[in-house]
Amino acid sequence: MSDGSLWIFGYGSLVWRPAFAHRRTQPASITGWARRFWQGSTDHRGIPSSPGRVVTLLADDHPAIVHEQSESEPCWGSAYEVAAADQEAVLASLDHRERGGYDRIPVEIHLQPDSGEGIVATGLMYIAHTDNDNYLGPATTDEIAKQILIAAGPSGTNPEYVFELAQSLRAMGAHDRHVFEVESKLARLVRESAE
Repeated sequence: MSDGSLWIFGYGSLVWRPAFAHRRTQPASITGWARRFWQGSTDHRGIPSSPGRVVTLLADDHPAIVHEQSESEPCWGSAYEVAAADQEAVLASLDHRERGGYDRIPVEIHLQPDSGEGIVATGLMYIAHTDNDNYLGPATTDEIAKQILIAAGPSGTNPEYVFELAQSLRAMGAHDRHVFEVESKLARLVRESAE
């Protein structure tokens, strides 16, 4: 942006709980990436002896993603505009928050304002690469839901993370087959455990 502001794209907990200073937020999407619950969380939604599962992004051409989906879909989330004066503090806070295996990378963000034409902005996002220590990798959605059901950490329960993310995506009219399938299986497990 010409005034020095920075856009940050969130696709996990940042969608519903940014917890950093920003001028404005709006629905946004990125292309070429698929969201999956393949990252372990030992510092937020789990603990080292019982890691939770949170989302990361994998390139659409990753072999496991190509095998799963027939065509690429946009990955929806929230974009946050951070003023130039706040950037250093916000990035330091996010670097700490995402320290469990995430790195920041540049990304082209398709902003979707409430009215008018969408625009593309260059910004940042955090992804957990497959070579980080907390990466758990592919699993069936049944296995993912079972692990999430029992996980909790300093930031709360792992089921809360899934339900908040799915609800936030629905509120913006976004579809994510993987997230909604994990949510559905998790909701069933929660009901069964309450009976």
